[in-house]
Amino acid sequence: MTNITFTRSALFPLLLLSGNAFADITADQLKNELVGSESRIQQTVIQGQQKLLDNGYQMDNELKQLQAQQEKTRQSIQELKSLQQQLSKQMQQVVRGTMSSEDKSSCPIVEPGLTTQDGKLILGESEWVYIDEANGAFQTRVDTGAATSSISATDITVFEREGKRWVKFKMPIDGGKSLDIEAPFVRYVRIKQASADGSDRRPVVRLTMQLGSMTEKAEFSLKDRSEMDFSVLLGREFIKDVAVVDVAREFVQPKPDAALNVASKKAAKQAAAEAAKKAEEEKKAAEAKKPATKKSENKKSDTKKADASKSDAKKPVAQAEPAKDAQ
Repeated sequence: MTNITFTRSALFPLLLLSGNAFADITADQLKNELVGSESRIQQTVIQGQQKLLDNGYQMDNELKQLQAQQEKTRQSIQELKSLQQQLSKQMQQVVRGTMSSEDKSSCPIVEPGLTTQDGKLILGESEWVYIDEANGAFQTRVDTGAATSSISATDITVFEREGKRWVKFKMPIDGGKSLDIEAPFVRYVRIKQASADGSDRRPVVRLTMQLGSMTEKAEFSLKDRSEMDFSVLLGREFIKDVAVVDVAREFVQPKPDAALNVASKKAAKQAAAEAAKKAEEEKKAAEAKKPATKKSENKKSDTKKADASKSDAKKPVAQAEPAKDAQ
């Protein structure tokens, strides 16, 4: 502001210098004038501050609108990429449908940006992995330095079910909660710790997992990872045959939709139940037809016997010839 603000102490020497000009002004008038000047100055300052606040609010709103537009644009781009990937995958599947089994093995499905030319998944340093037995997707560390994959587990118990060994354990999750999981036991494995001289003996289980477009069973050793950043770790025994890793990237593969997977499992169970019910109904219907067939056969047999007896009754009885005298 270029306006000069004068206080009472600053105006007093000026009044003394120009005493002739202000000779007719009384002390009360001067006081009132100074009070009015201060009030006007304060009002001007308040108005300026209010304008600054209004401008700030306006800029904040415009920034929020810009951020919302950017988010919509990002979502639109993501949807377009997803549609492009789906279209490409469908086209490849149509082409593969006309190919022989040998050609299919030599020509895997390639998803732009998600797989290599030979069909292997592209993984970043971290990825989303859906664990079927836990009904959830978890942020997972991809570690080529670890041989075996691992999942966080506490209260581990090995037990028998129908003559086979299983493992039940709790998987710690956020908020101090945990998930109860049961999985088939595979073996025990010894893991050498980089921070310790000894080794750690852990049970290994087989879990069904989904990573990107791939769903398959994989082996995981059980260890309490609640103090670590990731509850799941993928090791090189799993990675070496199905994926390549770019450590400069993360979350390359799309996050699996847990709700969609649950719905798919429910639909599959329902379809299996309906198929079992239909098979049971067909079995009952087949069993119901068997007695009727037997009755029909018995009826036919009785009819044949009756016809045979009637035929025998109609045959003429042969008369005995008179005996000749012996010569």
